[in-house]
Amino acid sequence: MHIRIFAIAALALSSAVAAKAADMTPEQSAPQPEQSTYSVYNWSGFYLGGQGGYSWNKAKYLGADQTLNSGSAGAHVGYNFQTGNIVYGIENDFNYNFEKGNKADLQWDASGRARVGYAFDRTLLFATAGIAATGGKVDAPAIGKKDDILIGWTAGAGVERALTDNILVRGEYRYSDFGKKDFGSDIGDFSATQQKIIFGASYKF
Repeated sequence: MHIRIFAIAALALSSAVAAKAADMTPEQSAPQPEQSTYSVYNWSGFYLGGQGGYSWNKAKYLGADQTLNSGSAGAHVGYNFQTGNIVYGIENDFNYNFEKGNKADLQWDASGRARVGYAFDRTLLFATAGIAATGGKVDAPAIGKKDDILIGWTAGAGVERALTDNILVRGEYRYSDFGKKDFGSDIGDFSATQQKIIFGASYKF
């Protein structure tokens, strides 16, 4: 009888100890969601690069139109600011034109422009406009020799892509009207316009 009572008491005690131990087991916290390391690209900052392309140039002097098409290569420098998806800034470029006409040519062209665009993360669609200049030259024995700088305006649009945080590539179209300049009594007014396709790359600091 005593043994049966002792066995029942021992069994009850062991059950109570087991229940207490279960209550003392620390609760496992729910797993925390993984934090994403992805971040939207920031276009803000200073950049410097080079470009090349082709220009469809037209000049007018002595009352006649002249086609002065040319390949070109040059450099650009600029600075971007970004507010939300809107990117805006300033850019300057200079280009040397390779092909020369028989009597006239546009030796070089340059511009100082504003840019504004909309960024889809690492892709930027932009428009640009500003002041443009070119070095016009006429050299023909029958009509004389003259070179001067023409100043007008330029406007265009393009797309730019950030391949890495620092390397940018672009494609762009621009139209420029360089106005006209009096090249003297033998030549008269010299005027020029340009359509240009440009491809380039930049390093953003």
